[in-house]
Formats: sequence, structure tokens, C-alpha cells
Amino acid sequence: MISFALPEAVLTASSNGIPVMRAYREYLKYTVDDIAVISGLTIEEIEKIEAGHRFEKGYRDRIARALGLPEGFFEEIPDIPDAA
Repeated sequence: MISFALPEAVLTASSNGIPVMRAYREYLKYTVDDIAVISGLTIEEIEKIEAGHRFEKGYRDRIARALGLPEGFFEEIPDIPDAA
């Protein structure tokens, strides 16, 4: 289990329906373009992942690393579905 306290602003955004991954990215003032450059993923892939589309765990881990979070972080967040 990963121990990390999300900022209150992220929790508030999440409670208002914004996916945690997007809320945290926006909290850090990163754009989707920024994360695409850092992670090596495409803008479309990131937008789909943030919207809840299923992707392999490695994709979510790349975004987590780009946001300064540990690998596996988004596996424990309920609004990010597991890859089938």
C-alpha cells in the first residue's frame, strides 16, 4: 500500500467529479502537453486515461512518475479503473 496524502484541493476537485489524476495534474499546474512531454505518452492517451479509459498499468505509472508520484499510485485510486 502506498502512503501519500493528497492535497485538500485535489480531494475537493475529486469530490466534485474531477478524476484524481486530472485534479492532481491541474493542482501542480501541469498541462496535458507538459505530461505528454515528460511521460512520452501522447496527449490523446493521457486525455483518455484521465477520462477513465482502460490502459495497461504501465501507462498510468508513466503519468504517476511524471507527476512525481510513486509507481502504482493510481492503482489504489477508485476513479482510475484497472486494465483488464
